[in-house]
Amino acid sequence: MDVIYDLKKESSAWASEINNELQSLFPDFFAEQPHIGSSEWWASLSPDVSKGKITHVGPILEDGQLYDVVAIEPLDENLNAVYPSTMGQPEYSVAREDFWLSASVFEGKLVQIESVTLLPTGELDEHSIYIETKVSVW
Repeated sequence: MDVIYDLKKESSAWASEINNELQSLFPDFFAEQPHIGSSEWWASLSPDVSKGKITHVGPILEDGQLYDVVAIEPLDENLNAVYPSTMGQPEYSVAREDFWLSASVFEGKLVQIESVTLLPTGELDEHSIYIETKVSVW
């Protein structure tokens, strides 16, 4: 398994930006939550884990525009298709930039994405912040 992204090993600049934004927009958020990126924050994480199969890597034409993407078919924890083929492919795409440009990323590979979603308002809404913490392919 190749880890192509591990947020814990990145510089803390990303955390400072999020902390500053949360402090200015939701000052009460840190009354019950540790600062993002702190050792307390990492220790308290229970990341969501999603698995998938890479079905396409490269350009796609959508609405007359060319996009460079990685398309992923969601799989369950046993690496079975989440949706039967009779229902179509509920693939999702991510822009092929940053760590997605890794030579380890190609069609047919399996991917595991660990992430957390911050809920500054306490609910999933337009203020929620999605953070990928680790991405692996095999």
